[in-house]
Amino acid sequence: MIFYFTGTGNSKFIAEQVAQNIENQSVKNIADYYDEIINNKSVSIDISQEKYLGIVCPVHSWGLAKSMDRFLKHVKFSGFSKQQVFCIVSCGDNCGTAREQVISLLKKYNNIICNKVYSVQMPNTYIVMKGFGIDDPVLRDQKLKNCGAEITRISEAIVNNTNYQHYVVGSKPFLKGRIIYPLFMKFTMSDKKFYSDENCINCGLCEKLCPEKNIKIENKQPKWLGHCVKCLACIHHCPKQSIQFGDITQDKGRYFFGIEN
Repeated sequence: MIFYFTGTGNSKFIAEQVAQNIENQSVKNIADYYDEIINNKSVSIDISQEKYLGIVCPVHSWGLAKSMDRFLKHVKFSGFSKQQVFCIVSCGDNCGTAREQVISLLKKYNNIICNKVYSVQMPNTYIVMKGFGIDDPVLRDQKLKNCGAEITRISEAIVNNTNYQHYVVGSKPFLKGRIIYPLFMKFTMSDKKFYSDENCINCGLCEKLCPEKNIKIENKQPKWLGHCVKCLACIHHCPKQSIQFGDITQDKGRYFFGIEN
């Protein structure tokens, strides 16, 4: 069983591809457990009949996406015995201390040892900060071309239980993971600068796709409710590019898996 969190589709694609490669494992979107977790209820999931326990999610500022961090602090995996455990993080460039984070969370909250953590490079999606943006088309296409082979290598390592290692730490992991990441999570989660401009067609897709149920359509316009995790599903999937973040995103492109607007 593979659990994933996704905003723009990169991690969902990885989870589904790995699931197909390792005996057609089932995949679960952790957004489906949102109501229980946000109310601080423990979520019990029986994995006694599973051969694998997989975690797949994006790296946000050199650490785990906030939603996956929260999920791993609330979920209780019952029936854990000899399942192979692995984690795959998708990243635009490098991953900092996301590996240490997932290892620590699984050990602390479920007493599960995870010694297989991999990374897969995927197109950049973070566009709500100055100096950041999506990849140019050439780099984007190169990453998408390369990711399939890497996913295959990781899948083979999981099936054969080999010591294949592929995790791109990057420079200054302690600084990025232990200092920048906590500050990012504390000070950049605000959704107050999101809005929809005159191009909005009131399709409601943003409300439907938000994994945190943080968007509600009122008076035919999206309203953000104050508990954003900056997955950017809303801004990238908007068919008219009408969702903006302050004065930062007007001239930036959009991306979600397989299609760039």
